Amino acid sequence: MAEKKFAFESEEVSIATYLYAGLGDAVIAKKVFDAIVELAPNCLIDIFYLKENHRAFANAFFRQSKNFNLTADYQKFYPTLVKKYDLAIYLHGSHAVLLDWANVQRLKTAAPALWQAVIKIDEYNKQNFYKVGSSMVVNLRNIVMAQVLHRNCYYFLSCGGALPIRDDKVNIPLASEVKPQFNALKLDKYITIYTDIGEYEKERPKVKAWPMRCLREYVARMKKRLPQIEIVQCGGNDDVKIENVDRCFLGADLELTKYILANSLLHVGCEGGLIHLATALETKCLVLFGYTDVNYYGYSQNINLFSDVCHPCMCIWGDSNLQICARGAKEPPCMLSHTPQLICEVTCNYLKNNT
Repeated sequence: MAEKKFAFESEEVSIATYLYAGLGDAVIAKKVFDAIVELAPNCLIDIFYLKENHRAFANAFFRQSKNFNLTADYQKFYPTLVKKYDLAIYLHGSHAVLLDWANVQRLKTAAPALWQAVIKIDEYNKQNFYKVGSSMVVNLRNIVMAQVLHRNCYYFLSCGGALPIRDDKVNIPLASEVKPQFNALKLDKYITIYTDIGEYEKERPKVKAWPMRCLREYVARMKKRLPQIEIVQCGGNDDVKIENVDRCFLGADLELTKYILANSLLHVGCEGGLIHLATALETKCLVLFGYTDVNYYGYSQNINLFSDVCHPCMCIWGDSNLQICARGAKEPPCMLSHTPQLICEVTCNYLKNNT
């Protein structure tokens, strides 16, 4: 089979973007992808990746769109090819849509609606990104504004309405060819759970994670209260396994993980990538907020629990310092306020009323 060509080698409007952050950011990026497609239905989009997991995210979330063209290695191709595209954009996490390159004349004639959006994005960024200071200040400003406006991250990614992002519903399709593999698991009534704690973080987990001892106690309590409901753990290869879960699919193929989440009665965990993915798959989530802000990262359809012990401190120390509690605690009090007894009670009440 002939090697697939880059989007700029076609007659269609060619767009380049890249993924560099986590799973949740890739789910959120799909909303921006769909908004661009709405403005330029004839576009082809190439997604560049910095790591192999970013490539997996791109294939799992974008591949089934007719506007998705290919994935390619960022370091190998992007720097030399970027100006061959009609438009190159990237997402600053879940906080901003930034412009890398635009072919003005081509966009004006081939995608006028997209060109008007690009103009508005540029103006919005001049006022709300470049003038604000460092990118970390932008992140913190957005989070504070989310509390004031009661808006979540999708509102800010619309760039003041430049992109047609009207809600927080993300379309993540399931791959039909994976369904027999999921059926073979013979999962019946189950909830899913994840830790967001890697093996390398055992001694000092991210401050947004629920401590392992809480997770273990929660699982034990659930088994006593509702033994007929299986507890299924999902997550990455290096995530810590929770003792006594019924099934464990750490490191499972992302397409299979999507099916497991989509058929779960409830997904339980701290705010993070699998919460965003499960929500996009229309699975109810019980979300434990602490370090991250419920206004910015919460979805109204979920059960969002947040601490009254301490306000969210995300971005105070910088995104690279996810293990620093503003109070200096090894186990942050915001997450400890979500007691296993409470989370078990909330879970049981929901399941009894909805199964």
